[in-house]
Amino acid sequence: MANVRIDSQGVPKGPVYEETTPILHRSGLTAADPSDPTSASEGMACTGYRNVRFDVDTSGSTDLTALKVQLLVWDATAAKYFRGGERSFGQEELAANPIPSLEAEVRGATVFLKVVSATATSLSISVYASLS
Repeated sequence: MANVRIDSQGVPKGPVYEETTPILHRSGLTAADPSDPTSASEGMACTGYRNVRFDVDTSGSTDLTALKVQLLVWDATAAKYFRGGERSFGQEELAANPIPSLEAEVRGATVFLKVVSATATSLSISVYASLS
C-alpha cells in the first residue's frame, strides 16, 4: 500500500498542501558564506514535505546592490552537500523588494540556503523557511 498521510481523526488525506509556520533557518549573516556547510545538522530537514519556501530578509542591509543565493542538498551517502540551483537578485530588484522569497522543490531532502555573494556597504541577512 502507498504511503498515505492520515489526519488527526484517522482519516486518509488526499493530496493537500499544508504549510508550516516559518522558522529561522539562518540569522546574523554579515558576509557571504566562505564555504559549504559540512553537516546535515546545519540544514533544514524537509522530511515529509515536497517544497520549501525561503524568505530572505535583507532589510537590515545598507546599499545592497547584488545578492546571489544557492540551494544546497544534503547527500547522506556522500556525507556532503551538493549544489543546486542559484538565484541572483540585482540592485533594482532588491530596492523594490528587500525581502524576496523563493521556493524550491526538495522532496523531503535536507537543504541549506547558501549566500554565494553579496555586494553591500553593510550586510545583514536573515533567512526563514517554511515547508509545504
